[in-house]
Amino acid sequence: MTSAEALATQLVRDAPALDRAVITELTDTLRADGRPLALAIARAVELVDEQLVDPAIALPVVAMACATLRETDPAALAGALFDIETLTPKPDGSPAIIPVSSLKRR
Repeated sequence: MTSAEALATQLVRDAPALDRAVITELTDTLRADGRPLALAIARAVELVDEQLVDPAIALPVVAMACATLRETDPAALAGALFDIETLTPKPDGSPAIIPVSSLKRR
């Protein structure tokens, strides 16, 4: 089984194309881990796959959080969990975080 970190890095490297097989393997790997951070990352990856969160914003955060799974420091794990949880879409389906490039001057 490939590590979550390697799979997340592959998604970032291949973006904007999303490989369904890599997404499936990554979410399965994260669910098997079972820790709260891993489960939150798996959900964020699903949101990217469902096009509810912008991959350009989410995938680097996902990759960093997957790297943090190697940590034992509770503060590092909590920080990564917070970062992942900010990727939740708004109730109307629009991304909670929008790219700065999409903002327009008045």
